[in-house]
Amino acid sequence: MYDLGEKIKMLRTERGLTQDQLGKKLNLSKSSISKYESGQKIPTLETLVNIAALFHTSLDALVGLEKGATISVRELTQRQLAIIEATLVEFQKPKKLRTMGLTAQQKDILDNMLIEFLALDKR
Repeated sequence: MYDLGEKIKMLRTERGLTQDQLGKKLNLSKSSISKYESGQKIPTLETLVNIAALFHTSLDALVGLEKGATISVRELTQRQLAIIEATLVEFQKPKKLRTMGLTAQQKDILDNMLIEFLALDKR
């Protein structure tokens, strides 16, 4: 469920860097950065270390192992997984795209989440 490519893209865009600019800072091609972000290629450990250092973050945070950054989804239904995925996508959008309050889509996602997870108590 964790998407390393999305995390790299988020860190890059938060700092206003293009794929080309990030590639130059890491001595990599724009194509490599694009492949990392799209999940077509996995960075080497050395590259992950360099990315973490560049963005002043830990490797754990970069790869989604930071305490509290992962959850077990073993017991969830496909519908629940879809709701969680939609929540992650919606709430990980850059802050510039979000308003101070919740968007209509965010409210719908949270409503669906509440309905679905409250139904677990009735089973």
